[in-house]
Amino acid sequence: MSYEIGRIANTHGIRGELKIKTDSDFDRFVKGKVVYIDYKNERIELLIKSVRETNDYLIVKFDGLDDINLVEKYKGLSIFTDEAPTLHEDEYHYQDLIGLLVYNQHNQKVGVVNDIIEVPQGHLLQIKTETKMTLVPFVGAFVKDISDVIIIEEIEGLL
Repeated sequence: MSYEIGRIANTHGIRGELKIKTDSDFDRFVKGKVVYIDYKNERIELLIKSVRETNDYLIVKFDGLDDINLVEKYKGLSIFTDEAPTLHEDEYHYQDLIGLLVYNQHNQKVGVVNDIIEVPQGHLLQIKTETKMTLVPFVGAFVKDISDVIIIEEIEGLL
């Protein structure tokens, strides 16, 4: 299974380094690890040679890509790994939640998870109901159970 772990935002300097915006809460960009991109319907594996952090990005150097002309074409592409991180209890991959049916505490279907949105206060489940999109805070007060479906505590005004 593929896991998207970041996006190439831009080049950095002339020696082939790339500015990467990471999408992962896990430490996925480590020297010696192999990640990949999809470029023109071809999977290109990249060995991480070095990584350093800036305020908003990681500056990553890949083995064999030592010139800006070799990496410029990759700007805007997503970076993936096949390596699944170890999840602790009550941790989930976004892609595992998207598409799950959502029911309320009375076993009435509410809708389906359309997206997970990060906000400074945490995460929100974007749920597509029959008539609209609605947001539910992804916290224990509202999300009561996650298995093959998600059970939420529906309070007045939530949906």
